[in-house]
Amino acid sequence: MADDLYKYSNMLRDYITDELSGPSNKNTDTHRYNNLKIFMDLDRFPIPHICVRIGISEGVFSLDSGSLIYGSLGQDPKYIKKWLKRGTVYTELLQLWNIEHIKKQKEDQTEREDFLKEKKENQDDFFK
Repeated sequence: MADDLYKYSNMLRDYITDELSGPSNKNTDTHRYNNLKIFMDLDRFPIPHICVRIGISEGVFSLDSGSLIYGSLGQDPKYIKKWLKRGTVYTELLQLWNIEHIKKQKEDQTEREDFLKEKKENQDDFFK
């Protein structure tokens, strides 16, 4: 997933810097977007989302609405919301989230089964 999201990080960085390159933004420093990173944190946010980190700032955006649901990125959320509406970005990110969500559910189920198996074995040993 990290490789796929790296591509989207670059796409978002390019989109924001293009938006800021107009004549009215000639004094805007676009270097801060060089380390922009997109990732997903299914442990903290169980709804379809992306996390966007720019420097030390981080914001979590709902894929369904494009709105900021956690964190703060100053003026950048408006660019991210517009970017999510472009072309197939939303549907592709939603597909990635669904794939990761299914993987996580399977991992969680396996962990639960292993825990229950170990608990049953411990009970069996106790009652021998």
